Amino acid sequence: MNQIKIGTFISECRKAKGWTQNQLAEKLGITDKAISKWETGRSMPDLSLFVPLCTLLEITLNELFAGEKISDQNLKEKADEILMEVITGWLGHDKWIPKENSSARNYVLEVSHVSKVYKNASTKDATNHNAVSAVNNVSFQIPHGSFVGIMGASGSGKTTLLNLIATIDKPTGGRIQINGQNIVDMSETETADFRREHIGFIFQEYNLLDTLTIYENIALALTIKNIPKETIRKTIEDLSEKLNISSILDKFPYEVSGGQRQRCACARAIVVNPDIILADEPTGALDSYASKQLLSTFAILCKEYQATILMVTHDVMAASYCDSILFMQDGEIKATRNREQESKQTFFADILKMIEWIEEKNHDLFKIVSP
Repeated sequence: MNQIKIGTFISECRKAKGWTQNQLAEKLGITDKAISKWETGRSMPDLSLFVPLCTLLEITLNELFAGEKISDQNLKEKADEILMEVITGWLGHDKWIPKENSSARNYVLEVSHVSKVYKNASTKDATNHNAVSAVNNVSFQIPHGSFVGIMGASGSGKTTLLNLIATIDKPTGGRIQINGQNIVDMSETETADFRREHIGFIFQEYNLLDTLTIYENIALALTIKNIPKETIRKTIEDLSEKLNISSILDKFPYEVSGGQRQRCACARAIVVNPDIILADEPTGALDSYASKQLLSTFAILCKEYQATILMVTHDVMAASYCDSILFMQDGEIKATRNREQESKQTFFADILKMIEWIEEKNHDLFKIVSP
């Protein structure tokens, strides 16, 4: 993949539209410095920007990756070749590892007809015409030991849904069960206890305590549960070895890299053996190398510890590590894509196609309802 060639192509397409770098940046909601870096070949667009960038420039993803226009007669021949070459460059090669038949597994999470409506407190309109439906009649199930992703644009409702499952917020309607327990009807005290005992969290900003060492950050959750010190040390030593953070246990969070901090957050989340781990844009603050390390860590948690992970992400690369993806738009799940026996590369390509399909359907609907 020739970044300079791709950057030159982006520049040519932008100029053909009569746009400045600043105008293209505004349309994408980013800075003009990012556009400049793309066009000089110093960096590539973020994965989440591929589809909107191609839509604006009226080019295909394959043309973007190739750095040139592709004629109709050559499109079929070059499309898969270009796409797989680029994807393999990011993801490397992986082998399909069969999982236990999901139909035979217990469901850790069951979301049934869940909705969340926010009312405008400033309005006196009794009919609540100004109410906003952030999540609308969402239902799905997650089997034990699965790694599931939720994807969607900003405002699609994915973070609101995660907050409802995390017991941070209450749904307006519907039922959420974690290991058979309905978390919707719990009292505040019961909810706080349940959250501490049954749910693990991994955030974009790590949320580690800077005054504690990496070891102490991981041990804190076990200390609260009055686990004996000897058991705590053995548990953390075994876990940190698997996650490759043994050498930094005595360091403070500000002394280690972002990727190491995030793996510490993973250790902290899994050490209490939660029913489910909720991850909110966990790769958002990491570079591509650290992101791959974190996602490999998630795979270890699922394989070695039978962890169940639900991750909100906009990153197609992160999503390609999942077993299945829920695609959200306007508070609803518009589509689901399960990884069968595909490699990450093939699943990555399928996710991109699904995002394009959802975008196209949305544009077609807009054309229908617009005057």
